Amino acid sequence: MKTRSVTETAILSASVLTALIVLIVGASSHVHGRSAAIVIVVIILAGIGLTMWFRQNSHASTARSVPARGEEYWRLAEECRRLAEMAVTAQEHTDLRLGEVSVQMDQMRAQLDSVQKILSDVE
Repeated sequence: MKTRSVTETAILSASVLTALIVLIVGASSHVHGRSAAIVIVVIILAGIGLTMWFRQNSHASTARSVPARGEEYWRLAEECRRLAEMAVTAQEHTDLRLGEVSVQMDQMRAQLDSVQKILSDVE
C-alpha cells in the first residue's frame, strides 16, 4: 500500500470535513432539508471515491511504464548506447559520402567550364 502525499491527505481531509459539515447542517434543518443534505453528502463522497480510484489507477499505469531497476535498466542503457554509436557511425558515413559527391561536383564543374570554353572558341 502506498502512503499518501501531504496534498492528497489535505484534499481528503477537507472533503470529509465538508461532507460532515453538510451532514450536520442537514440534520439540524427540517425534514426536507435533511434529505437534500444526505443527497449532497452522497454525491460528495461518490466524487471523492471516484477521484481516489482514478488517481490510484493512473499511478498504477505509470508504475508499469517505468522500467524495472537493475538488469532491465542496464539492458536499456546498453541499447541506448548502441543506438547512439550507430547514429554516429551513420553520420560519419554520410559526411564521407557528401565529401565524395562534392569532389565529383567540382570535377564536373571544371569539365563544364572547359566545354563552355571550347564552345566559345568554336563560335
